[in-house]
Amino acid sequence: MKVAFASINGRSLDTHFGQCPSFSIFEFSEKGYKWLESRSVLDRPVNGEEHDKAEQRVKVIKDCKLLFVNNIGNDATKKVMKAGIMILKAEEGSELIPHLEKLLQMLKERPPLWLTKVLYHSEEQ
Repeated sequence: MKVAFASINGRSLDTHFGQCPSFSIFEFSEKGYKWLESRSVLDRPVNGEEHDKAEQRVKVIKDCKLLFVNNIGNDATKKVMKAGIMILKAEEGSELIPHLEKLLQMLKERPPLWLTKVLYHSEEQ
């Protein structure tokens, strides 16, 4: 499954979801994880039309199953969840790799139901 992190520098959770110009995307499985890419957000109106910042960001990460953020607004939360992406909040400035390591450790020991469910549904698709 793919995991997105709201990160400007690609190493830590360093920005609010609504202002995030790019997301670090990782592939995650029971075997481990690997960095795939950094995805930028096109955050300007097209043809002079107003746009929804949260919706723009959801489109960028729509194939991800988990999203790590340090902060996200209520409207954006609803849009992310409606897209089938689970949100995990973490401390601002926290490094990305330890979050992935923690997910791996949880899988090895006693995975919580939410993690098992997300992995199962990502394998179905």
